[in-house]
Amino acid sequence: MYRILKEIVFAIVFLLMVRSSFAQSVSEALDLMSNAEYDAAFKILSTLSNQGDVVAQYNLGLMLKNGLGRDKDAEQAAYWFGQAAQKGLAQAYNQIQTNAVKPAVGMHVKSMLTPEEWVKAQKPEYYTLQLASSTNKNLIEKYYLENNLQGKAGYYRNRRQGEYWYALVYGAYPSASDANAAVAELPVDLRKWSPWMRKMKVIQRLMNN
Repeated sequence: MYRILKEIVFAIVFLLMVRSSFAQSVSEALDLMSNAEYDAAFKILSTLSNQGDVVAQYNLGLMLKNGLGRDKDAEQAAYWFGQAAQKGLAQAYNQIQTNAVKPAVGMHVKSMLTPEEWVKAQKPEYYTLQLASSTNKNLIEKYYLENNLQGKAGYYRNRRQGEYWYALVYGAYPSASDANAAVAELPVDLRKWSPWMRKMKVIQRLMNN
């Protein structure tokens, strides 16, 4: 998708708000990199990496390894791969362990995101479809797994009236009309839950409360 080195596998993760209130994320860095704006992308990834964002750390390591946005720096690349590997990111571990099993060609870091991380990774201005909610997390996980929603959906937790609720959401759509149109295209097993449209930034705000 992006005109960059084949070796690099980029991931998308939800942004953290910076002091200026301007939201910057790995997905924003990817957009910049697709336009060869490596310096700007590098600055965003550096900020998020220093805040502890594991996916940003991994991608920053890749930029340093391949000399994108900065001169090649194997030592710094290894440092950021190490930080990401300590948090359990397999691809980062493979970068620093030459004998490690390499991920399959075309494997995307996004596929390793947990359901909660998937929700955080979506663009805040997008819309999604909420399928179901329950105080029973196991039930939501069951829906998620039985319908093979990995990489296409996620769930989040929020507190209402002193009780935790878990909600399953599906898809990320750039506009409200796109989200509404997608309802008719959902598999029957998902449509039966009477999905309703929600704004991603509202959900992401609830997750952070």
